[in-house]
Amino acid sequence: MTYTTLTLTFFVLIALYWNVDSIEKRQMTRLETKCKQNKNYTYLRYRNAEKCMIWMGKDLLYLDAVKSCQEQGALLGTFKTQSELTILRQFAKDTIVWVGLDKINKPTFTWIDDGKQVTNLTFYFPGMSASTDMTAISDCTTWSMMVYHFTFSTVLCFMAAPYICEKR
Repeated sequence: MTYTTLTLTFFVLIALYWNVDSIEKRQMTRLETKCKQNKNYTYLRYRNAEKCMIWMGKDLLYLDAVKSCQEQGALLGTFKTQSELTILRQFAKDTIVWVGLDKINKPTFTWIDDGKQVTNLTFYFPGMSASTDMTAISDCTTWSMMVYHFTFSTVLCFMAAPYICEKR
């Protein structure tokens, strides 16, 4: 190698080093960019999932929570995969919050992770045994509330609860 080639290589490497920050900024996802534009929202990433969420501490009925999120150009927080559930649980810190399961997984509310149906999600209904089949249940059951880890309850359908709005 000639002195000129070595010098040129050296300067190229330095230029690349200084521009790493700008290269990373260009690789931000659309959702991350959108989330960072709104300072009230928090961007979280876990494995192959990402969420842009805001904690709404004001307790509302389910339908009012949905409407409140829509007024902000967002939807009620939800999840389809284990990774998204991990993010939501981390954000909610095991607080009982409304989640919008009815919007994603009709009619049985099963969800998929890594191409496989996940079966350890348990649903409880008033006067019924635990089941994952929600096809014969009233509309109230689609107004699901996240309770602790993998349990969803419709017993308290019309109770006010905090909620999380999510930009998508």
